[in-house]
Amino acid sequence: MSKIVIVGGGFGGVRAALDLSRRLKGHATITLIDRSGYHLFYPSLYEIASAYRSDTDPYSLELRRAVTVPLNHIFSGTGVDVVQAEVSQIDLARQIVGSHAGGVWPYDYLIMGLGTEAADFGIRGVGEYAYLFKSVEHALMINQRLQTIFYEAEHGQRVMPLHIVVAGGGFTGVELAAEIASCASKLAKICGLASHCFYVSIVESGKVLKMLNDAEQAVMRRRLTKLGVALMENVQVSEVSDGMVKLRDGRHLKSDMTIWTAGARPHQLLSKIPGLELAPQGKIAVDEYLRIRHVTNVFAVGDTIEFIDPVTNQPEGAQAYIAIEHGATAADNILRSIWRHPLRKHRPPAMVWVAPGGGKFALAHLWKGVRISGFFGWILREIIDLRYFLTILPVKKAFQIFWHQTHEFTKND
Repeated sequence: MSKIVIVGGGFGGVRAALDLSRRLKGHATITLIDRSGYHLFYPSLYEIASAYRSDTDPYSLELRRAVTVPLNHIFSGTGVDVVQAEVSQIDLARQIVGSHAGGVWPYDYLIMGLGTEAADFGIRGVGEYAYLFKSVEHALMINQRLQTIFYEAEHGQRVMPLHIVVAGGGFTGVELAAEIASCASKLAKICGLASHCFYVSIVESGKVLKMLNDAEQAVMRRRLTKLGVALMENVQVSEVSDGMVKLRDGRHLKSDMTIWTAGARPHQLLSKIPGLELAPQGKIAVDEYLRIRHVTNVFAVGDTIEFIDPVTNQPEGAQAYIAIEHGATAADNILRSIWRHPLRKHRPPAMVWVAPGGGKFALAHLWKGVRISGFFGWILREIIDLRYFLTILPVKKAFQIFWHQTHEFTKND
């Protein structure tokens, strides 16, 4: 009986484990190891950071429940053994995975989906004074700080107007800035402050949402402008300090809150694995079957890998739907390896995405360049989220978490 170990309970790892359990039906042992014990629905993490939180939920339990799905709920009755542990060692030669606590898991096949970590690019003060945005804990810290500065302003403890700086103009930074602007408007009203008592700025070293075409950028720029979000493009942060952001051109920005969404780096464990070939940016180099280079029984998925699209000759993006496709490909190829069938090449899916823009607004890029924006874009995003939950959970639980998200996240709208 083959031993299959999956490291990481992200989108790719969960998809691979579900597919393998369904198709092998007890003919292999499948172990999924994750340090948190839950599956984080990262596309809605920005909602946690910007959701209005009442005193009736002092420990943020309701917010946590809205974006975290216990892995045991996903894999109940599937035969997948879920282990909550921090992986500290992967030995490709001996074919074992080890944890900080001393656990050891031998494998015949391994899927690595370790994900990425926040990167500060060596910019002074980011670690000390900026709020990172990569986990539930990060999002809740941002949420608490946002409400604190408004309450302090209400009692005359802060110089007005308040300024919130979001460093990074990719999807994450734009989604977060737009929703923070919506939440800030609500907080200003609750605190009895003027509607113009705050402003939000996105600081980007290049062009905001540079991956979008001109028409799509125009849509999102209009939306951000309507929300009062200022775009500071082609400027670089040189230092972050307490209450201040310094730019490379010498300007200083007053900042009551600085949020860092400007980059991510590969998991630090990757550089410590002997025999693992890494791409120049530190991600795992994989072949067309998503196997790591020079090893036939180890696959890698998600934003931890660098896969070069053979059509565009560019690396794939780090979106959730791409990681899900990685997981499906890796699972299929493990099955083919067990059954001694030819492997299937990974084919990047069509570029389809939905970018929220605060409140009940989103911009959707669909097949053949079809674009939907505004309220119907938001509806589409909601449908996509529900569809995903239905692929990993029983129907009742899928609808429960979907409605819970809708209830928690529409309070700012």
